[in-house]
Amino acid sequence: MSVSRLNRTQQTPPVTPARSPARERNQNAREDSASLTDRDRELILQATGQRIGTGTNQGWINSLAAAVAADRASGRLAPGQEITALYLKDLERRYDQSPTGRNPISGYLEPALRYLSQHGGGGNRIDVSA
Repeated sequence: MSVSRLNRTQQTPPVTPARSPARERNQNAREDSASLTDRDRELILQATGQRIGTGTNQGWINSLAAAVAADRASGRLAPGQEITALYLKDLERRYDQSPTGRNPISGYLEPALRYLSQHGGGGNRIDVSA
């Protein structure tokens, strides 16, 4: 019996590349970005310099856009509820208290708060009509 005959009975399953957790998170963020409002997109543009298109985005989106989009998609930010300074500070607090201690929105917080204060969105109002 030859060695080559033995190898024929052992078939190796095809290798499928695994999706990395980072790639999975970015895909979810791009899909969630469809839930952003026009005012969300303007705030994100002013705070980060990145223009987020309507619908599902095909490319990378920044961490502030991803966080707001996730909150919109999950219902934490209700339809019609504006982003306020209170919301942004709470978002920062949630990141600061995360087990990793990493806050990916910290660099965007000051420009976002400045934009809100200049455009009348710095208050603590909540739209409860939704």
